[in-house]
Amino acid sequence: MHSKLRPREQRNIARIRREPMSDRSKLISRLLSNRDARKAYIKGKLNVLIPSQIRALRFKCDMPTQTHLAKAAGMHQSRISTFETPGANLTIDTLARLAAALRVGLVVKFVPFSEMLDWDNRFSQDTFQVMRLDDDHAFLKPDAVSSPRDLFAPIEGRNQPVTRPQAHEMTPFPAQAAARQGSPLSTGAMR
Repeated sequence: MHSKLRPREQRNIARIRREPMSDRSKLISRLLSNRDARKAYIKGKLNVLIPSQIRALRFKCDMPTQTHLAKAAGMHQSRISTFETPGANLTIDTLARLAAALRVGLVVKFVPFSEMLDWDNRFSQDTFQVMRLDDDHAFLKPDAVSSPRDLFAPIEGRNQPVTRPQAHEMTPFPAQAAARQGSPLSTGAMR
């Protein structure tokens, strides 16, 4: 059963099995009953995974040094170094600037704890891939997607179906999309 798992996943499973169930039960109990424990758990995962993604994307986007990414993002190299270090405090604005410099999109979403744990267990800088804007034909020319196979994109080393909006639903400006849906974003209430 474990032969198809990555080495990191095998180690995590082995570690969980070695831990007394009471330790795991204590963690779950703390997460269920304590907001600060949930916040610390979430921040702990994000503080490692986001800097790892930034570093992996930098290397895969032909930016061999932090100085290259800093120049593309309009930042100082020391900030890039901080962002690639676990524990960095990143804002949505900073992540958006980095995504724009790396020519990739950014999704921030709320998920079940199990999905966050799965993300942590499966993430690898070596296999992490994000299609850059220049190569994202489904975004650039959505009508040119010729087969159902084209609607599959590599996500963190796995092929998963991707739901693409129709061309008439796509807008490069979130405020326009929000206005279409009558969102508070269209009135500026969320700014």
